[in-house]
Amino acid sequence: MEYGAFSHKGLQRKSNEDYFYIPDNSHDRPAIMIIADGMGGHKAGECASKLAVEHVAAYFEKNRDSLQYTEELIQAIQHSIEQANEQVLDLSRSEERFSGMGTTLTMVVFEKDRFHVAHIGDSRCYLIRDGLVRQITRDHSLVQELLDHGSITKDEMDIHPKKNVITRALGTEDKLRIDCFEEILQAGDIVLLCTDGLINYIDLEKYAADLPKNVSMAQLAEMLGKEALAAGGSDDITITAARYTGFEKRGDDLAG
Repeated sequence: MEYGAFSHKGLQRKSNEDYFYIPDNSHDRPAIMIIADGMGGHKAGECASKLAVEHVAAYFEKNRDSLQYTEELIQAIQHSIEQANEQVLDLSRSEERFSGMGTTLTMVVFEKDRFHVAHIGDSRCYLIRDGLVRQITRDHSLVQELLDHGSITKDEMDIHPKKNVITRALGTEDKLRIDCFEEILQAGDIVLLCTDGLINYIDLEKYAADLPKNVSMAQLAEMLGKEALAAGGSDDITITAARYTGFEKRGDDLAG
């Protein structure tokens, strides 16, 4: 795997409430990426996203040697996010300044020739293959529900006055509903996670069609981030990207 990331507070924010994790090197196992977009006043959102991402990453680091099979991996995804939810909830209830904080969380775990996605909120996971973009996740947002019910059109989603209202977030409820997906990988596939600060300014489908074949994942993330800023990016903008180079068997490795 090859990884890259970009994160910026945007042109109007005082601080960056997004947080992310990518592996330090291409051989880290299990291979995971996480992205989160926090919410809450006076740095509460910043705290929520960091706490959630760091807990999930630490959980996988601590249990890496016991995650040999798909069932164990799926359980680890569920347990790590549930524990992160408890931590954010406990902090929000114990300190007034953190009251009401929460965060989106979207993560990918790579396993050999496939990847597993867990998702809460309106950050997104995309699969880019041969210049075509497919959205894997579905937003947990008010405008998505309105679209599903036929109350608004897709074009109206972008200009709706309540487009930033999310209907699910980590750290806001005791019982967490997590969407899970599984996809097969092909060599050259790019898996991209992003917060809504990117989506509000960049049309990924148009962008990916002209993507240079030799672009690195660090370059891709930076290019997208700078494009969003140039388009007026007022919100936090965070992108992580991973290119699948093909599975190479290394004993008990979980990803290629």
